[in-house]
Amino acid sequence: MKYFTLVKYHPCKQLAHLYEHLFISTITEYLYSHGQYKLLDYLLNGETYESGIVIIYGECYNTEAEYLLENIANMKVSLSDKNPGYIPVSQAMSQLYAEESQKLFVKDPDMIIRELELLDNKPWQNLDSVDILPKNTTNDKSLTDLIYETDQPADKKPILKLQLQIDNQPVELRVLWRELARFISLSIGQKICRDFGVYYSKEPVKNNDTSVISTSIFSISPHVQEIDLKEVAAIAKQTLAKVTSSKVLNRFSDYLTSLSYTENPYITPDSCQIAREFGIIIGAAGWEKLATTENIAKALKATHITFRYKNSAITL
Repeated sequence: MKYFTLVKYHPCKQLAHLYEHLFISTITEYLYSHGQYKLLDYLLNGETYESGIVIIYGECYNTEAEYLLENIANMKVSLSDKNPGYIPVSQAMSQLYAEESQKLFVKDPDMIIRELELLDNKPWQNLDSVDILPKNTTNDKSLTDLIYETDQPADKKPILKLQLQIDNQPVELRVLWRELARFISLSIGQKICRDFGVYYSKEPVKNNDTSVISTSIFSISPHVQEIDLKEVAAIAKQTLAKVTSSKVLNRFSDYLTSLSYTENPYITPDSCQIAREFGIIIGAAGWEKLATTENIAKALKATHITFRYKNSAITL
């Protein structure tokens, strides 16, 4: 297992934040295109702080992910003018509008692109090699105020919901399904965030004696055009087919049946969450018996998947 923590800096916090979204989207799509999936193969997250520091941290769970991310510090985001209208930048900007609670002011789009290009051309620094960052700061408003939060509340944001549900199953299968639903939601969520510029906000779960409903909630920028739910569903179907192929589900089974709460508890199912939601605990010995390919296939077959947006709903 390989860990990495990378850092960059820009004096404009929200431009740094925009770059963080662009970079995470670029890397997750790159890994997805090579058959590597979050939860099974890697962890990747980013944070941007008030000073303009961006931190990317992650873990590779296998040699394939390690190989693909060997040169992550020099990987570039998609900023070329060959992309009409700078579509990746527009999508990432939509994610910022959907995420922030205050209205954002965008000053000079052309200069924003230039600054993104300059930031992209700087290699990420491994945190082990960093003395102090930033060493020099600037109060140049032409840089620090390229994008900034105003003191006005953001407009009301439309909501897109991805709902997964299973009914009439025993508690052990519902717990297994909960992990499968998390994997499916992560995979579909990454694709629709990237392709439609939405922002994942939360994932509440409702559980009763026989059924479980997991709902991923995505905020939508109030400035974008209407989301086409049929297009969202089409992308979701493609992603679902890919991540529920027999090859991937076998890997999902291997992930659960070979885990250890002693050797690496950080990549295991959340026992505290399972105890809260289901009132039971399943240890490594339990997962080894429960997470068979047959049980996973049974849980998948019993799964209902629905998208909801405004007054519309589509079931996959």
